[in-house]
Amino acid sequence: MSTISGFHSNSPTTDKDARTPPAGKPGPYLLVTLGCFRNEADSDAIRSELGDMGLEETDSVESAGIIVVNTCGFIADACAEGIDTILELDRIISDLSPRPPILLVGCMGQRYGAALLEQLPEVSGVLGVDWSGSLEKVVTALVGGRRLSAVRGPGMASLTRTVDSRGGATMLVRVADGCDRGCRFCAIPSIKGGLVSRPPEDICREIERLSGGREREVLLLAQDLTSYGTDLPGDTDLTSLVRSVSELEWVRWLRLLYLEPEGVTEELIREMTGNPTVCDYFDIPFQHASSVILKGMGRPGNASRYRELVSSIRRRSPRASIRSTVMVGYPGETEEDFRQLVRFVEDVRFDWLGAFLFSPEEGTPAAELPGAVGRDVAVSRYNTVLSIQDSIEESGSERNVGRELEVVVESPDELESYDFIGRSYREAPVVDGVIHLRRSGSDSGKAQAGDFLVAKIMGREGLDLVGEI
Repeated sequence: MSTISGFHSNSPTTDKDARTPPAGKPGPYLLVTLGCFRNEADSDAIRSELGDMGLEETDSVESAGIIVVNTCGFIADACAEGIDTILELDRIISDLSPRPPILLVGCMGQRYGAALLEQLPEVSGVLGVDWSGSLEKVVTALVGGRRLSAVRGPGMASLTRTVDSRGGATMLVRVADGCDRGCRFCAIPSIKGGLVSRPPEDICREIERLSGGREREVLLLAQDLTSYGTDLPGDTDLTSLVRSVSELEWVRWLRLLYLEPEGVTEELIREMTGNPTVCDYFDIPFQHASSVILKGMGRPGNASRYRELVSSIRRRSPRASIRSTVMVGYPGETEEDFRQLVRFVEDVRFDWLGAFLFSPEEGTPAAELPGAVGRDVAVSRYNTVLSIQDSIEESGSERNVGRELEVVVESPDELESYDFIGRSYREAPVVDGVIHLRRSGSDSGKAQAGDFLVAKIMGREGLDLVGEI
């Protein structure tokens, strides 16, 4: 069996009957999702529309009548992953007859459009980020043997979801798309366009529709979540949306991803730290601490303002979990700029931190800036930041030993010493640590994925916590 990115090849033989649809109707579809949480939510919207067409989903390449690849494309590495995935798919299906067409959808399609058909003969069709209204027509055309691109201008696709494929307790909900900020290193505005917010009543209906009559952790997603509602009439904003969603019957936890620092107002902090449904979890991408580098990035703010923002959060909630991301190697970054970033990371002591190397993305202003930082220097700085953060996270984990935390059970643990993987309010899915859970109480044998339980934190497993339920 060959396995890649959530799909699999069952055998070297072809189950042709499984792929042969009735006349005029495509066969089962295989959907491969690359990239971030937002793409997972978009893929469920694609599933919903394909389901409305009467198509069934398969996870087997051999059974697929059409293959849809929902791509990421805002950095070169993401595009490379998309190309590698398509080439691997093509290798698997090359001997199938008929060969299922590959439809590339999403950010990579939006960024490069019809040129992908010229550069990737393996691809039969291309759609961008606003695929709604075109998906059925394009799928039908590809199954009929055509090759075409139907990429429109940037915009938000319909997110009328009837499918929540993630399972467990966590529900991903996109509340807005696009971004009006002018960060000079970022290709997202050129791919996604300007901010488009969904009406709050539409968001609440989706959560109620997909809850399935059980308690859920709801993640609100957007490229620029703190700007939510600024394009809508009236007084709609993120704080009012948080209040509305937190009052829904099946929302046990509400988590916000991601919060631009300028949009984290005192009103929002009060709501997040005072509302018992909202996780005390702040994911704020500061990017840097040097005023010179931040200005070069096209971002307002400075280390002093950022320190005060973190202090304001911790004054209201000393237990708050704060995550950030920083970038090293930005053009013009001097040793002094980097020292300022290191001091900032050491002083603030984030609970979680992601670090990235600057990537000169085609079409962005930063790609043309002078003062490139050498690769070796940038990698050394990246490793320094991660080493510092590992020490911070290790001491932070120790401080949690002895606490009782509510956790959501996610899945069985692959480590033999433990029963389940779980998370508390401190950890977002995928990007942060986890809690390894052991059964101990008389009722713990009934625990299963999706349950919310109380765990006593007993120790650490590396940088992760260990708890008993």
